[in-house]
Amino acid sequence: MILPTIPLLHDDQNVMNMVMALAIVIDEDLNETAMNSLKEWWSSMETNIMTKHILMWKNALSFMLRNGLLVTHNPGVKFLLEALKYLNRANKRAGRTQKVPASTFYVEEIIDRVIPMEDVKLWRFWSTREDTEVTPVIFCRYPFVLNLICKMAIFNSNALFTKVVHQLTHWQTVMCPSGTFPDNPESPPAPVFQLTLRRPSLIKDTFRQLGAADHDYFKRELVVQFVEDMKLSLVNIRDFFLHVFEELLAPESEMFMYNDTKTLVWFPAKPRVEEKSYFLFGVLCGMALYNHNIVHLPFPLALFKKMVGVKPSLEDLREFDPVVGGSLRYLLEDYTDDDVEENLDMTFTVIWDDQKVELDPKETGKPVTSTNKKQFVDAYVNLAFNRSVEKVFEEFRRGFFKVCDRDVVELFQPEELRGVMVGKEDYDWDTLKQVQPSFITQCGAGC
Repeated sequence: MILPTIPLLHDDQNVMNMVMALAIVIDEDLNETAMNSLKEWWSSMETNIMTKHILMWKNALSFMLRNGLLVTHNPGVKFLLEALKYLNRANKRAGRTQKVPASTFYVEEIIDRVIPMEDVKLWRFWSTREDTEVTPVIFCRYPFVLNLICKMAIFNSNALFTKVVHQLTHWQTVMCPSGTFPDNPESPPAPVFQLTLRRPSLIKDTFRQLGAADHDYFKRELVVQFVEDMKLSLVNIRDFFLHVFEELLAPESEMFMYNDTKTLVWFPAKPRVEEKSYFLFGVLCGMALYNHNIVHLPFPLALFKKMVGVKPSLEDLREFDPVVGGSLRYLLEDYTDDDVEENLDMTFTVIWDDQKVELDPKETGKPVTSTNKKQFVDAYVNLAFNRSVEKVFEEFRRGFFKVCDRDVVELFQPEELRGVMVGKEDYDWDTLKQVQPSFITQCGAGC
C-alpha cells in the first residue's frame, strides 16, 4: 500500500528490481486472507492515492513495451497486468464515492508495439485452451489498458478478418476468378449482402430483406442500392443508415417511448409493434457499427451499459428522466429524516410508461419507509431498464450480436461504445478513420 506512493518506484531504473518484485509478491506470494485484505484497502483508497498506484504499474508496463521486453519477459509483463487488473476491479467496485477515470489505466505504448490482428488470434486460440507457462501476453484479456484507438483497431481487424473469410470461402466454392457477375462488370464483388430499396418504403423494404436473409449474410460486405438510382456507391450506405434510423426513431414508428423533453428514447413496456422489429433494429445497429457508420441513437447510457454487461444505475435514470431520477436521488441521499412513510406518503406502486406497476409484486401498495427506501429506488431503476423491457431488449441484443461478436464489443466501456456508435465531439475521428487501412495491409499480408 505504501511503496507505490514513493516516487523512487516510478523511475524506469527501478522497474526490474523493485516494481517487478512487488508484482510477483502480490500475484504469487500472498495468501488468500492477505489478498482479500489488500483488495479491501484498494477499494477504500482516496482517488489521488489510487492514481499513484495505477501510475506506478502503468509506467512499469510502458517501460517494458518501450524497451522491447514483451517476449523476453513474458511472465513479468503478465504480473504487471494482473496488478493493474486488481486495481481496475477495486476502482469499479460498488460503494466507491469517487472513481479514477477509466483513461488513467490506458497504456498508450500498446498501439505502436502490439499488432491487433495477432493479439486477436492469440485471444481466440487460448480462449479454448488451458493456460500454461508459455501462454503469451494477450492484451485483449486486459481491455482496461487499451485506449479507444486500440479497441477500434481490434474491432475493425476482427470485422475485416470475418469479411475476408467470407470472400475466401466464396471463391473456393464458385471457382470463378473472373468474377461472379460476368455480365455486369460494374457489380460489386461477391460475397456481399445487398439491399435493394425504395426510398418511399425504406423501413418496409429493409425489414423485409433483413428478415428473409440468412443471418450469416449480416457479416458480409454491405452494398446498398436504391431503385430510384441504381448506381452503387459508399454514399448510399451512409445515406441509408442516416434515413433508416431517422424513420425508426421518429414517433410515427411507434417503436419507442420518449422522455418528457422528447430528447431521449427507450424501449417501451408495452410494445405496439411485433417483437421481431426490435430484433431487426438490433441487426441494423450492429451493421452500422460493423460497417463504420455513426448513427443517430438518442438512448441513455443505460443501453450501452447493458450491451457490455454493466448494470444500469440511478444516474442513468436521471439522464433519461431528470425529474423522477432527481426525486429518487433526493429520497435516497438527501432526505435524512426517519419519517419517510408519514411525511412523503409513497408506496411501491408506480406509473411507468403509462402503466401502473407494483415494484414489489408480493405486497400491493407497500409503503416506502426510511429502512426500505434503497430497495424502492433499486426496484424503480430495475423496472425502468430491465424488468419492463426484458423481452424487447433481448430481441434487440440478439439482433445486434448476430452482426458483432459479443466478446469484442465487451472490450469497450459503455461511454466508449456510445462514442463510436453515436459520435462524440472530443474523439479524434480523423485518427479513428485511419485505423482501418493498416489492418487491410496486415490482413492482406497474412492471407
